[in-house]
Amino acid sequence: MVQDAKYFIKSASMLDESTFELVFQDEVQIDLEAIKLIDAHCDEIVAGRRLKRLVVSGKKTLMTKEARQYGQDKSKSSKDLIIAEAVVVNTLPQKMVANFYFAFIRDFYPAKFFTDINKAKDWLSGF
Repeated sequence: MVQDAKYFIKSASMLDESTFELVFQDEVQIDLEAIKLIDAHCDEIVAGRRLKRLVVSGKKTLMTKEARQYGQDKSKSSKDLIIAEAVVVNTLPQKMVANFYFAFIRDFYPAKFFTDINKAKDWLSGF
């Protein structure tokens, strides 16, 4: 049993005053326990600020159904704190999950997935 969010994330940091970046490790399976650890770690960094969010998927990293549901619920409850969200994906399964996720959150804030991190950053800079 992993007790540290850092096992699942490469980095979680502020890129600038209004943009938070979360980069996942490669080839990890994120379950409900892991996403809760990651969420708590990120909450310490963002400290309730209204921000743009950049999420970079790790290569071959996947989330369980329960972790995805938790993420959707968290996004819904945090909608007033998220200006926009860009998600960088690497694989077809990640792209499929991102499409489903965005269908769920599209009424809350602007969100889009990318395969290129620089394009994701450029898109976020427009908010």
